[in-house]
Amino acid sequence: MMVSIIIPTKNEIQNLTKTLPQYDAIKGQIPFELIVADGGSEDGTIAFAEKYGAAVVVNRERETIAKGRNRGAQVAQGEVLVFIDAGVRIKDPKVFFETIVKLFNENPHLVAAVPRVDIHPNEATTADTFVHGAVNAIIHFFNAVGLGAGKGETQIIRREAFKKVSGYNERLAAAEDNDLMRRLARIGKTQFVRSLQVYDNPSRYRKLGYPHVIGLWILNQFSVLFMGKSYSKEWKRVD
Repeated sequence: MMVSIIIPTKNEIQNLTKTLPQYDAIKGQIPFELIVADGGSEDGTIAFAEKYGAAVVVNRERETIAKGRNRGAQVAQGEVLVFIDAGVRIKDPKVFFETIVKLFNENPHLVAAVPRVDIHPNEATTADTFVHGAVNAIIHFFNAVGLGAGKGETQIIRREAFKKVSGYNERLAAAEDNDLMRRLARIGKTQFVRSLQVYDNPSRYRKLGYPHVIGLWILNQFSVLFMGKSYSKEWKRVD
């Protein structure tokens, strides 16, 4: 089973220099391709990604992250699409991808899976541990009851299912991740996989603070659910 790793980027050179090397661990172990869907970077992101062997698809017009992910999926050849943000680190890449392949091979009705998303133990504060623990528990519950949920930092989706639901909603600047998981849950099984773990970049939480970020999460989720559009007009990158 081939895996397509799709990374949306715009001026992500600082993150990519840290995160692209993690995929060296699966070279020769698991068939995979690396796709960078770039939104017009001007900081060396494109050249670095190409040098690292990634297929880079560039769009210099303004776009949502949903559109960037969809562009990456359009050129993907893998049976499973792994959408992962540029700043996300994987706890154990070899085990992570071996587990994905085994999971999707053995469960034909599984259309999507999401891992635990935490902050790396070396950087985590008490607030990080509490908030991410609660969010992981909520995501676990929604998938267990068949409603679908998952943070966009990492989403693992069977390509056939992704195409069947027409991918991410490109009109959504935020909450596009849960929107997709809800639609996928209507056509098959979605699963929270506790044994898979990734570490998010904590920059947004450090700069904006958890009350602000959580408030935006809630506003965007309810806006998409009841109004069909995101509350945020743009989900800005935070360094």
